[in-house]
Amino acid sequence: MREIATVGRGRGRGLIARSALIAVAAGAAVVGCTGPAPAPSPGSAIVTVTASPATAPTASAAEGSPAAGVTVPVDVRVVEHAGNRYKVVTLPLDQWDVRVDWNPQADGQMLADVLDADPSIKVATNAGIFTPQFAPGGLLVRDGATLRDLNLADGGGNFHLKPNGVFEILDDGTAAVVDSADYGADGVRFATQSGPALVLDGQVHPEFRENSTNLAYRSGVGVSPDGRTVYLALSWTLTNFHDFATLFRDELGCQDALYLDGQISRLWVSGDGEPDAFAGPFAGIITARPAGA
Repeated sequence: MREIATVGRGRGRGLIARSALIAVAAGAAVVGCTGPAPAPSPGSAIVTVTASPATAPTASAAEGSPAAGVTVPVDVRVVEHAGNRYKVVTLPLDQWDVRVDWNPQADGQMLADVLDADPSIKVATNAGIFTPQFAPGGLLVRDGATLRDLNLADGGGNFHLKPNGVFEILDDGTAAVVDSADYGADGVRFATQSGPALVLDGQVHPEFRENSTNLAYRSGVGVSPDGRTVYLALSWTLTNFHDFATLFRDELGCQDALYLDGQISRLWVSGDGEPDAFAGPFAGIITARPAGA
């Protein structure tokens, strides 16, 4: 098995500079991440039961009457799997509006700034591997517009560990994770490309090994077989790719799941408080708002 390298970025952001290891392919660098971001630690921001209700406006049954508030609980829990612990957020798409966003004009996006700009966001995580210029490493679709093209190039680092994949939200209100080579743009409202794919059609990535010592903090996204529920996960502990993939398949029931990024990743939920100083800069951001908010 070839070494599955985690590649990184380094950039001063006024207060913090991060060390970087950059993999260059096809004339452009696609970066993931290494330290020195601190590990997530248990506390009030990470809970094992439903937490931090979010309020979305909904129309009253009486025409012309004021909108009433409806409480949408954020299903966030800690899942133990293969000796590791993971923060998992479950997002039924009939209750949550899940989007992918990226501001091409921004020199990277700090998670705190994204949340300040839109208080309706109740869940947020960085969307995937990106370049030193804070552009997505591959496809990004926002509101039906393709802001970055699909990247099928070969190269080093996690992004290029084929098969990689695309997480997409479709016009019909369902979600999917597909092999990048099989991606089709029809009906796609939001999408982000990253790699490697963790699970496709119930099969763990062929290069993952159960007892691999390639350990890191990792984040990912999975989709239920009917496409109606999205799962976001962030490891609390150092985990290898195989264990992270089987978390989605064996614990969450996902037949398809995608690695998003590593050490720098954050999974913020309403009630967690202000994101820390290491929460960015990112490129794409996956967000969730109560449906109708």
